[in-house]
Amino acid sequence: MSKKTTSKSIEKNLPVFELHAFSEKATWSEFYIENVRDHVKEHAFVEKPHKHDFYLILFVEKGRGTHTIDFVQYPIEAGSIFLMTPGQVHSWTMSPDTRGWVIFFTREFYEMHLSQNSLLEFPFYHSLVPTPVVRPGKGDAFKFAVRQLYDQYKASSKPNTRILRAYLEIFLLEAARYYNDSRQTTTHTLSFKIRKLEQLIEENFLTLKQPSDYGELMNLAPAYLNSICKDALGRTLSDLIQGRLALEAKRMFAYSDKNVNEVAEALNFKDASYFVRWFKKQNGSTPEEFRKTI
Repeated sequence: MSKKTTSKSIEKNLPVFELHAFSEKATWSEFYIENVRDHVKEHAFVEKPHKHDFYLILFVEKGRGTHTIDFVQYPIEAGSIFLMTPGQVHSWTMSPDTRGWVIFFTREFYEMHLSQNSLLEFPFYHSLVPTPVVRPGKGDAFKFAVRQLYDQYKASSKPNTRILRAYLEIFLLEAARYYNDSRQTTTHTLSFKIRKLEQLIEENFLTLKQPSDYGELMNLAPAYLNSICKDALGRTLSDLIQGRLALEAKRMFAYSDKNVNEVAEALNFKDASYFVRWFKKQNGSTPEEFRKTI
């Protein structure tokens, strides 16, 4: 492991890597870019399951493999773009001939000096119903933007962050265009409400577990929130809350040595036997059966 590498652990055996672990320059810039080959060579530990506390883009120009994100396996192929949010657990295996780029950045980096723009506006930055991969037919705009990002970042010990943000914006806007072309989209207003709701669930799912809790936070009727969730995502508001809680339970069983009682307590379930029944209803297996599949 690189000497520069540091991490903070939320769950035993599952590291959460901070941005400065990959580059001293990233400490102040809150941005990092590197070609895949050099990135993996310098930080081989990224091939094992881990989390990040920042946003991540993997842009593959050549090669093949598998990218596992929160227990779902996605094929890696030429032209694939993976866009991940903080907290997602992932790992990958790539063929030796894989070429491409990794880009890391924080919400603060993107939103600095932007009075209106928000990462919540991008459709692929769902925290609860993620589809983290985009496969555009042509990659010329992406190649141009990522080359400019790389050149700007490497040219100076103090790269111009405004220029970096501008080219990152081009990359994300292009990704959103291809993403929207392949999926049914909602209006801008409803889309933003969904993103805001997801953000609130991400921040509060351990303690707020009722639809009425989020209706109160957003000053909207729970029935209305439920309606827009079904229209935009095909799931109820309760499904989103319970799904996020179930994902955290799976992460704990997969990447920690906590027993059922400890996981139930960590997720604020007062009764372990009820938690086991709830887990089976959500995931189709008991915690013990789930652990055997990992």
